[in-house]
Amino acid sequence: MRVISLTGGKGGVGKTTLAVNLATAYAKEKKKVLLFDADLSLASVDLMLGLHPKKNINDYVGGLCDLNDICVTGPYGMRIIPAASGVQHLAELSLSQSAHIIRGFSDLTEDVDVMIVDMAPGISNQVINFTHAAQDVLLVICNDPASLMDSYAVIKILKQKYNRNRFGIVVNKVKNYQESYSVFSKFQTAISQFIDVNLQLLGHVPQDDYIAISSREGHSIIQQFPLATASLAITELAHNISHWQADAPVVGGIHFFFERFLSGLNGNKEQLCRV
Repeated sequence: MRVISLTGGKGGVGKTTLAVNLATAYAKEKKKVLLFDADLSLASVDLMLGLHPKKNINDYVGGLCDLNDICVTGPYGMRIIPAASGVQHLAELSLSQSAHIIRGFSDLTEDVDVMIVDMAPGISNQVINFTHAAQDVLLVICNDPASLMDSYAVIKILKQKYNRNRFGIVVNKVKNYQESYSVFSKFQTAISQFIDVNLQLLGHVPQDDYIAISSREGHSIIQQFPLATASLAITELAHNISHWQADAPVVGGIHFFFERFLSGLNGNKEQLCRV
């Protein structure tokens, strides 16, 4: 199983749109996909896909149901763990609540080939720890100074806190490959002056009006307009990620992902065992 977190620090860079469509692209290829909306208190994945889940992560954290009960089915059979909307306490989970989520994910019965985690914006401890827990970290950047500065901050924190040194980069909302490469090159040059990390340009997504049209209709662009320019770019991005060499294989699947998340919250294994 491959666990991919999509982050970028700044909101508005198109991260959720990319997460939804990347998951759809993998599902269309017959892969078993789990899409986790990790912006736990401000749901957006289900809204983007026109879904209306009866239950969400807040019901599970509150002990009202099993995690399987809140899973909803999206395009091409992919499974989605929906977040809540306007539930503030989910923005800062306690250790026991995080452990409760671990148990639920490890009990999911279906096999998963690819798990995509759509991170919340910002650089809170919860966001950083969720991001680090993934096998692959994908940073979504735009040709915008605020986006580049926020992505720099994410890299800096992950490097300092966890010695994380491998990041995939996607340049979103650009005109063409030339612009994306120019943005990436400037970003890479700036990063290399202060932080020793490996950045890999995995793809770009061009500006495409069909993205907004499909979203308003409650569909992913991959599903609604498969031959659109952005759809083809995201499909190529999925291919590039699949062939991006991982540092090391993830063992233990989803359970490993959340165990790693909890170890980031608290390195005391004895305390984790008591939760």
